[in-house]
Amino acid sequence: MSLIKEIRTKAKKIKGKIVLPEANIDSRVYNACKYILENGLSDIIVFGQEKDYDRAFKNPHCEIIDINSYPKIDEFADRLYELRKHKGMTLESARDLVRQADYFSMLLVVAGQADGVVAGSTWSTADTLRPALQVIKTKKDKPIVTGIMLMTRDDARPLVFGDVSLVENPTAENLSDIAISSAEFMERVVGVEPKVAMLSYSTKGSAKSEMVDKVRIATELANEKSHYAIDGEMQVDSALDIATAKKKGVTSSVGGNANVLIFPDLNAGNIGYKLVARLGGYKAIGPIMLNFNKPVNDLSRGCTVDEIVDTVCMTKLLI
Repeated sequence: MSLIKEIRTKAKKIKGKIVLPEANIDSRVYNACKYILENGLSDIIVFGQEKDYDRAFKNPHCEIIDINSYPKIDEFADRLYELRKHKGMTLESARDLVRQADYFSMLLVVAGQADGVVAGSTWSTADTLRPALQVIKTKKDKPIVTGIMLMTRDDARPLVFGDVSLVENPTAENLSDIAISSAEFMERVVGVEPKVAMLSYSTKGSAKSEMVDKVRIATELANEKSHYAIDGEMQVDSALDIATAKKKGVTSSVGGNANVLIFPDLNAGNIGYKLVARLGGYKAIGPIMLNFNKPVNDLSRGCTVDEIVDTVCMTKLLI
């Protein structure tokens, strides 16, 4: 069974309700929701009126909400105000924001009426992240949200790349947290023992610079904070090829066997995953956002129906 099919099969067995707030304004999300319902992959919440949706949506696994006539809208406004009044939000502005699909989606999750949100086919990343950070917030022990990419190809082992979408210039501390969160994802969701390589243009001191020092320090911090196999700094050939790893002095189990690749900055991570997808024939699933209290995932505005379905399934596995 391919990894994608395996993820969909796992998601089908998990109870959960995912909000897809753009189903009434984007045909790709609409069709993805239809597929999800017809194949029993998840319970969902969509916005609008019943007349906006065909027969496939009229079943117990789909809830259609008209935000403007939602009976708890004032209660949600009060909740948003309480969450944000220390930042200067007024009750009046909370009442305006709560009628927006982005804030309303996150409040459904906080209220326990949904388990996660998948959005962004028509919104910017900021429009997804801002309300998620303000309403759902990050886990107490996870100070930053990181955007990783799951790379799959049927004839190759799955890979996780981080960070590829959010943290532009991570500090050593940030990199260590990204490494640990990415390892947790590989173990929990993909079901594979993580081998984490902290990537650089240097392997084990072959070059000296502040950039190399950052990756080396991040590796030390990640090892202090976790039990995962994490090694660095190393070049990508040392991470993926055993013979090269040995020649360059990498003696750990990570050398040549890495399946989680942590890039030193967003430039490298974003370029890296797109090169592997375009030239290496891998399918890129994501970006998958980690470290929220409840899962929120941001779709690419160029996403396909299949990618939306896979993101919903991935979100369920993070519940």
